[in-house]
Amino acid sequence: MTHLRLIPLARTVFPLLALLVLIGLALSAVAIGQALVSARIFSGVVTGSDLADLTTWLALLAAALCARPLLAFLRELAVHAVATGFKSSLRARLLDAQAEAGPIALSHERSGHRQSLMTDAVENLEPYFGRYLPQLVIAAATAVAVVAALAAVDPVVALSVGLCALAVPLAPRLWDKLLADKGESHWSAYADLNADVVDSLRGMPTLKAFDAAARRRTTLERTSARLLASTLGQLKVSLVESSLTALFLIAGPAIALAVGVARVGAGDLAAPALFAVALLSFEAFRPFKELSNHWHAGYFGVAAGRRVLDVLEAPAPEAPAAPERRPDLTAGPAIEAVGLGFTYPGAERPALSDVDFTVPVGATVAVVGPSGSGKSTLASLLLRLALPTGGELRLGGVPTADLTREACTDTVAVVSQSPLLFAGTVAENLRLVAPGADDGALRDALRAAGATEVDDPRRGGLDTPVGDGGALLSGGQRQRLAIARSLLKDAPVLVLDEASSALDARREAEILDALAARRTSEGTPVTTVIIAHRIASVRRADRILVLDGGRVAEAGTWDELLDRGGLFARLERSQRTEAAV
Repeated sequence: MTHLRLIPLARTVFPLLALLVLIGLALSAVAIGQALVSARIFSGVVTGSDLADLTTWLALLAAALCARPLLAFLRELAVHAVATGFKSSLRARLLDAQAEAGPIALSHERSGHRQSLMTDAVENLEPYFGRYLPQLVIAAATAVAVVAALAAVDPVVALSVGLCALAVPLAPRLWDKLLADKGESHWSAYADLNADVVDSLRGMPTLKAFDAAARRRTTLERTSARLLASTLGQLKVSLVESSLTALFLIAGPAIALAVGVARVGAGDLAAPALFAVALLSFEAFRPFKELSNHWHAGYFGVAAGRRVLDVLEAPAPEAPAAPERRPDLTAGPAIEAVGLGFTYPGAERPALSDVDFTVPVGATVAVVGPSGSGKSTLASLLLRLALPTGGELRLGGVPTADLTREACTDTVAVVSQSPLLFAGTVAENLRLVAPGADDGALRDALRAAGATEVDDPRRGGLDTPVGDGGALLSGGQRQRLAIARSLLKDAPVLVLDEASSALDARREAEILDALAARRTSEGTPVTTVIIAHRIASVRRADRILVLDGGRVAEAGTWDELLDRGGLFARLERSQRTEAAV
């Protein structure tokens, strides 16, 4: 069943696969023809035919000898064309599937596992589709053709060859279940080792800082030993299968020849016909030898293919009921939550429950609360990275369930606490969201985000390199550059998810004051949602929502919440005390 499920993965290269099969069949036809011509020549030599009578057959043999390398060359070209098209198409589909799943779904899987799926899994599936599957069709068709040709020589010999040829692909299938289990264990161990190595390389500064490199090395050694054990276990089963296949490949022609000799001894077959029996029986089993080689080259990809199918066949996010609807932020509330609830897959408790609030257009609203209270989950729901599991979250009066993800991301710009910057220049990172923006627009955005120093002419101005992940910038510069990038997006709703945590209070206040007066290019006031752990950063907010345990515990202005003496007041007092100490 796994093999049938894998076949649609190559649907984009089906025409090339058909061409590859045709070339392979042509190659087998030439080989069978060469065997028949050779048998006729040998028979003629043995029976004393004149050379003139063999001239035509010798010419046909020469033509076959010339055609076979040419067809083999064309087959290799077709194989490479299949490989290129298949790998490009499948990797694009995997990227699309993971992008569609979104970061919430991907957060449950290690990045090293995703990397091995995108690289090694696809790479190992290529010989399965480019070599094994076409050869399977070629081997079956060749065996049928050879048995039919042998039937014209002697039906008994044809029957013996047919039975042996049938046993070659069927007998090893007795080990399929065990080999599949071993393959799954092998791929799991391989992916785990790759994930451990990726994590170790990414976390090398932390490992060195805490002198934990030796302990991490022990972990890698343990994972490597597991991979070695699983590899050896798979090889043991694979060698049994290989030995059985090799036995039939050797025994098949030998049995055919033995039956042929017996038939000659019984007087039912002419002795010169043994040439045809020997050469044709060899051609019947030759494609199966290639099939066995291709199977072992591509089997690792079969185990990986199951993981690829899991990604591609994962349930797609729920489609919007009315994708043509667009948020209207010219009137009414910009954001509205009504009984909003969300529970992560597999979680026992909801991250948000019965949340109700309204954010007017152009307002600055802060969302605060203890760690794990649901603040960042709210930001993810605004981007439609997930849909509410209860209630509604509305943008411009339209529930996010009725919007496409593109409509939500066009409406909302989010800046996280640890924004991702790509290796390149300041300008290249800014133009990710505004490819057509000129230098003046880039500098305006940097000025509004308080990040003019990253445009220092002494370092290269807008062409200043930021390094991999923004490594050449400070934490505050990375955050301000990300804020500038979000401003270039020109979205009517801006969400700052701990986006100013690395800034000092004065610079943070300057940026928030500048954002409060900002409007989009269409004149719509920008609605700002500040998600913050540091209470002092939300003093200027028009309204403050206090989340606790996924619920709205309090709501009001700064002074109102302090006067109530509730959770907000306790958080503010504890942080002020810590700062004083």
